[in-house]
Amino acid sequence: MKHSGCFYRPQAGLLLACALLAAAPPLRAQVQEGLKLSGFGTLALTRMDSEQGDFKGTFGDVPLGAGRSQQLSAKPDSRLAAQANYGFSEQLEGVAQLMVRYTHLNNYRPALEMLNLQYNFDRNNSLRAGRMPHPFFLASDYRLIGYANPFARAPVEVHLQSIVTHSDGLQLRHRRSVGDASVTLQMGYGVANYAGASKDPHSAEDKGKFNHLISVDAMYESNALMFRLVHNRGISDYESNSILPLFTRATAENPTLADELSLLNKRVTFTGLGAVYDPGEFLLQAEYTWIRWGLGERSIVPDTDAFYAMGGWRLGSLMPYGIYAKRRTAAARIVTGFTSPAINAGMNTFAAQNTQAQHSVSLGLRWDFRANMALKLQWDRITVDSPAGASYLINLNPLDSPKQGQQFHVLGLNLDFVF
Repeated sequence: MKHSGCFYRPQAGLLLACALLAAAPPLRAQVQEGLKLSGFGTLALTRMDSEQGDFKGTFGDVPLGAGRSQQLSAKPDSRLAAQANYGFSEQLEGVAQLMVRYTHLNNYRPALEMLNLQYNFDRNNSLRAGRMPHPFFLASDYRLIGYANPFARAPVEVHLQSIVTHSDGLQLRHRRSVGDASVTLQMGYGVANYAGASKDPHSAEDKGKFNHLISVDAMYESNALMFRLVHNRGISDYESNSILPLFTRATAENPTLADELSLLNKRVTFTGLGAVYDPGEFLLQAEYTWIRWGLGERSIVPDTDAFYAMGGWRLGSLMPYGIYAKRRTAAARIVTGFTSPAINAGMNTFAAQNTQAQHSVSLGLRWDFRANMALKLQWDRITVDSPAGASYLINLNPLDSPKQGQQFHVLGLNLDFVF
């Protein structure tokens, strides 16, 4: 079965929804002229059983979530989007997508997720220019469309490897048929900006961008089987206001070492490999991602690896499923090169905070109770593996921070829909 731009096997109406909403519209000989309107949404309630911090969901940029600030919250995963596709001619199509969700600015606000033009040279080759979802993950083409994904929440161990959802630039795509299978190759170049809430609730936002971002994306589809390999290389410029005073003092004392530790103008690569097997009666899905910094062991942010494996069994309109996910990090760098013990201690604390090693076990149930709508219930047990107690929690309790070996339980109830 061809996935038609969606990894979850289409139910009634899903093929049409995916064709309209997919970040990479299907290549075809002729574009349907005129205006087409569509949209999607997720109404999500999340609960965590700890007051040591807040669970921030899979987007990773919210300042408050479920847990310490409030046990039950709609902030981490709820969103609503509207999209307009306009066919200017038989070969040229424009796409605009506006999405509202809770942001790092501590409110719900709209943001432009897509604004691009695609020119189809023929049914196998196209060029897109503008703002497009960026290929970091297996489901990047519709990462934000909850209904098109089998689970209620993608494993944070993998999806928080990058909080970037889109980039601005160019993408060239080529598709070739190989027997009953198809191979799609895509290359891109652009820049990706991102912003998120700092772990320190009293500091300003953390922001940054990837300059000269080059992406290579290959996808193989054959009946029930699909593989995807993505590779990204860029120059990172990351600014954390919470540590700016520390780096200012470090630069005054030892500018060479401070520049080496800084995350400004540093090369970084992101690679991901994913697979889906979906014959109909059951679903298997797995993904492995890894990030490598150009400085290797000298980087203050360690290299990371993350993966998940998911399996589900379809029983009519119900699909129970289970997920295991894990994120590993290299050891934190120990900084001793500054004369000031306070600067060394500050750098070591910052390095330890980036060793967010953890693993999780998830159980869930998806119910497609009507066309274009699904209700999902998911329970996650997250275990902190980092020796420093670093985790993906935010709004941490300074008097009771997470420790290695601690477990948190997260319960989510989502209503996903497309229209």
